[in-house]
Amino acid sequence: MNSMLRILASAVLAGAVLLSSAGATSAVTRAACFRILHASPDAPNLDVYVNRTPVARNIAYAQFSTRRWCIAATIVLVRAFPAGADPSTTAPLVSANVTLAFDRSYVIAIADRVGRLQVVALENPALPPVGQFSLRVAHLAVDVGGIDLAVTGGPVWLFNVVFPTAQTTTQPAGTYTLELRQTGTPTVLASLGTLTFRSRERKTVYVLAPSAASAAEAAARGTTAPLVTFVEPDR
Repeated sequence: MNSMLRILASAVLAGAVLLSSAGATSAVTRAACFRILHASPDAPNLDVYVNRTPVARNIAYAQFSTRRWCIAATIVLVRAFPAGADPSTTAPLVSANVTLAFDRSYVIAIADRVGRLQVVALENPALPPVGQFSLRVAHLAVDVGGIDLAVTGGPVWLFNVVFPTAQTTTQPAGTYTLELRQTGTPTVLASLGTLTFRSRERKTVYVLAPSAASAAEAAARGTTAPLVTFVEPDR
């Protein structure tokens, strides 16, 4: 009986239909949607498959898939391969089942270092109330300790975001100068600059480790490479 259930589960995974949000997603009445993010500082460019569908081709470090995908399934198999590899003859760099929820959207990150890669599904925040915005910090910087999000010269909005998780704050719409600090200290890890947020806007600060190449170049100069940070709208 267990064997039969496994066969049925495999059939469901293989048969689930993926549609690009650039196309006719109205065909999917209940769906989970996602983008892929390459967040491993020493992995090569990647091809990423969800079930049997290639959802990202040749994505470099700190890049997203060019499309947002939607699928009528709640458990999907995510596999990442070196770009150009044949998935029928090449072992994946990482393979993991991921649980998604209908009517939710996600960023699925390939994170950590080669040899211990993880598939990390980060659910996008809910729409904030009128007059407010949401800002999430996604800590995907391997080997970096806890991070605080703070207003420069002002309060801490998020405390001790750790790898590989995310936290979200909701604040009044407006303009703020923000920074990332080492948790519990005034040490600034990265300045985010002055950002303006509109009512009901949702954005995420992605925090990644320096690429292996950048870290090596900095070490050769006797310095430390900065974190990779960028702010993206949630969608």
